[in-house]
Amino acid sequence: MTLSKPRLAALALLLAGGAVNATEVRFEGAVNAAGTHSLPANARLADAMLLAQPRSDAYMLGASFQQQQARESQVRLRAGLRYGVEQLATSSDAEVAGAAHALGLWLDSHAATGRVPIAGSARLIQAQPPHNPPLASGDALHVPLQPRSIQVMGAVGQPCALAHAAQRDARDYLRDCQPSGAADRNEVYVIQPDGHVQRLGIALWNRADPQAIAPGGTLFVPLRASALKPIDPLFNSDFAAFIATQPVSP
Repeated sequence: MTLSKPRLAALALLLAGGAVNATEVRFEGAVNAAGTHSLPANARLADAMLLAQPRSDAYMLGASFQQQQARESQVRLRAGLRYGVEQLATSSDAEVAGAAHALGLWLDSHAATGRVPIAGSARLIQAQPPHNPPLASGDALHVPLQPRSIQVMGAVGQPCALAHAAQRDARDYLRDCQPSGAADRNEVYVIQPDGHVQRLGIALWNRADPQAIAPGGTLFVPLRASALKPIDPLFNSDFAAFIATQPVSP
């Protein structure tokens, strides 16, 4: 139910009542209460989700809670990945160097956001305090509209934006966006729009059960392990984890 402006103001006042230090949180996207709002110092994520009032066309699976305190560790993760792609770009294998160059360009256009997963609806996480973190000034809640595509990136000839098909196995998208010679032929990573990362076997010896990607998700084709071993064996999993920190766009 959408609240009128007077009732919205009353709710904000009630939430802020008695607070000594207000917490400034920004709401963006498909919400009725877009803008920066003051919440009490003890406010939590569920309070922000309720106050934001997501619209009926909001894509809550792709909602993004960007937390200031999480951003610092993501800045360090990005820096490590940047160092890794710089090392890989000097590889004598032209396909590995090319894939590293493309990943470096992607990193250049994607900053650390502080995004952390949202474990469920506002009412659900209210009953689960570990999944209902406290808010801090500078935090943001972004709620997108539902995308109609999924992204395929990593060790591919060219990154692809492909039309989403309900229940299509993640690996089937590789038929439309071919891996390059730098790709690991044994596995891929699925990054769902809620930030959940799944590692899937794709070879005959380790083939996983079919796994669909929700709209707005990403299929990351990792670089082959032999190219990473002398640099950073965790490069692929770290890159998938960083992709998961990026907000969903329609």
